[in-house]
Amino acid sequence: MKKLGLVVKNESERILKEKLKLSECFLLIKYSGISASDLNHLRGSLLECGCSMMVIKNSVGKRLFKDKEELTSCIQGPCGLVFINNDLIAAARTIAGFVKEKPNLEVKVGFLKDRLVSNQEIKDLAKIPSLSALHAQVVGGMKSPINGLVFSLKQVLNKLVWALGLIKDKKGG
Repeated sequence: MKKLGLVVKNESERILKEKLKLSECFLLIKYSGISASDLNHLRGSLLECGCSMMVIKNSVGKRLFKDKEELTSCIQGPCGLVFINNDLIAAARTIAGFVKEKPNLEVKVGFLKDRLVSNQEIKDLAKIPSLSALHAQVVGGMKSPINGLVFSLKQVLNKLVWALGLIKDKKGG
């Protein structure tokens, strides 16, 4: 009969492998000094943007990423993986907002497809406006020349009305 700890490690490793196959990107975070309720709050925030978070045991993480030296060197202390399925920028923004409240949370490294993403790159991604804000900027940029044209045409009509009003006053006076 297998020991319970070994069964748990094997099962968690299987789940991690499955989640890694399904997600196109993941972040390795260190959450030292953060309470369980705060960690649950972070999980809930990440779920809202289509991400999930899983706490990992260091031995399981090192076994899982044995071929990626950059990752195994970062796995120390209490670590977790944030699995990102859709929007890396929304996840980075969510984590950056949480880090402002709880500076003990630290993003160690990220992995996007086959590329390593540094902590600074993740911070830079968090500064990018949301998709709806970018759409609004594009629409505003497209709307501006149209507004300028309408204003110019309105001024031409106003000057014509003003000139006709002067002609009417001259004839009438």
